[in-house]
Amino acid sequence: MATVAVGQMRVEPGKVDANLGTMLALIAEASGRGAELVVLPELALTGLIEDMHAVVQPIPGPATERLCAAARDGGIWTVAGMPEANPDGDPYNAAVVISPAGEIAAVYRKVFLYLQEADGFACGDRACLLDLGFARAGLTICYDYIFPEYLRRLVLGGASLILHPTAWVDTQVCRDWRYPAAEAYRAQCLVRALENQVFFASANIIGSWDAGGWLEGVGRSSIIAPWGEVLAEVDNDAADGQGLAIAELNFDRVARWCEQVAPYMRDFRTKTIPEV
Repeated sequence: MATVAVGQMRVEPGKVDANLGTMLALIAEASGRGAELVVLPELALTGLIEDMHAVVQPIPGPATERLCAAARDGGIWTVAGMPEANPDGDPYNAAVVISPAGEIAAVYRKVFLYLQEADGFACGDRACLLDLGFARAGLTICYDYIFPEYLRRLVLGGASLILHPTAWVDTQVCRDWRYPAAEAYRAQCLVRALENQVFFASANIIGSWDAGGWLEGVGRSSIIAPWGEVLAEVDNDAADGQGLAIAELNFDRVARWCEQVAPYMRDFRTKTIPEV
């Protein structure tokens, strides 16, 4: 059993101090409400601006120092998105993982970059699996989760929980295509949880995420069980859409679910897949 939180926030593009203040408040609230882990959104520290080099962060650095202190004070695992300085060129779209002791346990750099994102960020080349004590977790960022093969590799590596900082947005182009951004985001979270028989914790933004106001976060941050139940969700209409979703994860129930209803992973592991 473990209590996990996802934090949803409005990000002020380029305003590091203001965003950091929101992040620290969410960490403290999650800890105060008994969570052992809190996940915060993609690039929560900065949002997206034209010159990301102006707001990149070294890891470790001043921002992670304050996040580490908050995690240590709360005794809580913390996952937070930020742009990481890259001495070889463009920054990384990164998520830092901080232990309850306030130490940096891992830095994950987004592997799959979406459209023009690849023009301003360097691509990560390593997956991230973490032993949290209560579970082995796979860390992804936003667009990563579109690729089922990537998620499946994390699960085959032992992940029973997927952590997903994201900035899933709606745009005018999406609306022109009649793409239901919020519903599609939720559907993809559900599918990844169901097909891999894992808990899925996705922390999203709400409201404008970029300086130009083109990217509108759809919110709906949630924690989903392997059987597709939404265990907790941030209410987009409450408190300006910011806040926490907190759920207790019972990992012991997963084996019974697999035995009684969904033997997907067992069948996948034991079946020889035909060549195409």
